[in-house]
Amino acid sequence: MNISPEKEDFGVRLRLALKMANLAHLKTSDIATRFNLRHPEEPVTQQAVHKWLNGLSVPSANKIVTLSKWLNVSEQWLKYGIDDSKSSTSLLSSLDKKLLSLFLNLSDPQKKLIIQIMQNFRK
Repeated sequence: MNISPEKEDFGVRLRLALKMANLAHLKTSDIATRFNLRHPEEPVTQQAVHKWLNGLSVPSANKIVTLSKWLNVSEQWLKYGIDDSKSSTSLLSSLDKKLLSLFLNLSDPQKKLIIQIMQNFRK
């Protein structure tokens, strides 16, 4: 399956926003439920959330507004990676984005192991 860079980048930013909001532990069904409480006029399914998180689709503009308010990030950053503070993934290379995407999908023990390996490279 060919995933567009824009959709993949959105998925990376959404996962990062969830992590920054201490919500990365939620299942797609929980994310959908919490989203729908904030956006009842146009509810989403857990399959839609799965597609967002995995770079298979990007939500409509009104859903991005709801997501950005809920996760306390700017709409511009969430949709395009544009952030005036220069602290977003917009400054990352495509290789860095891929690494971040893969890392965010690991379990906590796997992340700790990867961090140890990376620290050994710096010695």
